[in-house]
Amino acid sequence: MNGSQSSENSSIVPQQTGANISLDDFKSLFYQLNAKPDTEIRLLPGKKTLELADLININEQIQAKLRNHDVTASIGSINFILSNKKIKDYSTWAEFERENWNTINERIQTVTIHWDIVIKLPHYNLPQRHSIKLRIGTDIPPKDIFQLILTSDNIQELIEARSSSVCKVDFINNIIAIELLNVVSNWYEGLRDSPESSFVHGFLKKQGNFLSEIIRYASPIVLLMIVCQYSNYLFPILRISDKISVETLQKLFIFLTAIFIIGLFSGFKIEKFIDKKIDQFEEYPRFSITRGDEKSIEEFENNNKKLTRQIIGRITWIIFSILVSSSLKFIIRYMVS
Repeated sequence: MNGSQSSENSSIVPQQTGANISLDDFKSLFYQLNAKPDTEIRLLPGKKTLELADLININEQIQAKLRNHDVTASIGSINFILSNKKIKDYSTWAEFERENWNTINERIQTVTIHWDIVIKLPHYNLPQRHSIKLRIGTDIPPKDIFQLILTSDNIQELIEARSSSVCKVDFINNIIAIELLNVVSNWYEGLRDSPESSFVHGFLKKQGNFLSEIIRYASPIVLLMIVCQYSNYLFPILRISDKISVETLQKLFIFLTAIFIIGLFSGFKIEKFIDKKIDQFEEYPRFSITRGDEKSIEEFENNNKKLTRQIIGRITWIIFSILVSSSLKFIIRYMVS
C-alpha cells in the first residue's frame, strides 16, 4: 500500500530537472524568443467612398506584399457595424467573400479589417507576430469622444477615435511595418473621392451656426428700428405723449423693453430652428456595398436638399418681412395723403 502511495505522489508532484532559472534570466529569454511589439498609427485623410471590390483589392495587395517575406501564418478577419445596431463579424476572409450583400437592407457605418501575421525574422528563434488593423467609418460623435477621454488614459485610443479612417500596425520589424502602411495608404488614396457638397449646402454646414447667431442678436435691434419708423402712429394709440415727463418715459421704457424681449425671443427661435436643421445635415455615405448603402445615397441627396430649402425659405421670409415692414410706412403715408 505504501508503495502505491509513493507512486501516486511521484506522478502528482513534478520533479525538477535541470538548474533553476532566475526571474531576470527568464525575462531575458522570453523577450529574446518573443519580442515586445511596437505600434505605429497612420491617419488616413479625406472623405472616400468604399465599394466591395475595394475591400477585396486591399486584401490581395496585403497578401501580395507578404509573399515577399517568410510568412508562417496569416489570418484576415473583417467586422461591419451596420445601422439598427447590427454587427456582422467574419473570422476568415472566405466567410466574408461568401456573403450576399445585395440582400442586406442595413447601411454600413464602420468597417474594421484585421490581419494577424506570423513572420520568421532573422535573429529570432521563433516566428514573430505582426498585426494590421484598418478602420474606415463615420466620425465618432463628440459626446462619445468626451466619454473616452474620461475613461481612458491611452493616447493611441484617442487618436484612433478622432479619425474616421485610421490604420494601426503592431510590429517587430520596422521595415515590414512601413511596407504594409504604405500599401494601405496608397490603396486609400486611390479610392473614389466622395462628391463635394453644393456651394449653398457647404456654406450652411460651415457658416450656418454663425449666421443663425447673427440673426439671433440682430432680431431685437431690427424690430426696434421698425417700431421706431411707426412711432407717429403707435404712440397716440398707446397714449404716449410727445412731451417729456416721468410718466411718458416710463411708458416708453416699458414699450421698448417689451419690443426688445419679443425680438430677442423671436431671434432665439429662429436660431434654434436653423441650428436644428444644420445638425440634421448628413455626410455623403462612406460605403456603397449593401442595398441599404445605395438607398442611403438617395436619402442623403433628398434630405439635404429639403433641409437647405427649409433654411433658405426661413431666411428669405425674414428678409421679405423686414422689407415689407419698412416699406409699409411709405404706402400708408401715400394712401393717407
